[in-house]
Amino acid sequence: MVYHFWYILIHVGLGLVGYNIFLFTNTGGIYAALASAVVQAYAMWEIHKLAWPRFQEAQAKAASFNEAEQMKKDYRSRLVRQWIFRTCIYALLTLIAAMAARGGYGA
Repeated sequence: MVYHFWYILIHVGLGLVGYNIFLFTNTGGIYAALASAVVQAYAMWEIHKLAWPRFQEAQAKAASFNEAEQMKKDYRSRLVRQWIFRTCIYALLTLIAAMAARGGYGA
């Protein structure tokens, strides 16, 4: 993705600014995951915006209506799986940046 570097900076910035909130505890992890889920939802919208025209071209070549519907279902499930994966990875990055900001000691 073209903007991948900017999302790394966003999550490192979130960790540096919210080092008192994003702790390696249950609630700190949930807060980091929620912040990451919001940011990555926008990233997934950008990915969808770029991929949707190409997907529609591929879907137009489907042999039947059922095949086209299955392609749409697969497309949606891939986007959701990618959003979950990115949310987890960037939540971890946010927690590590927060840990670095407070000097490495935890809650």
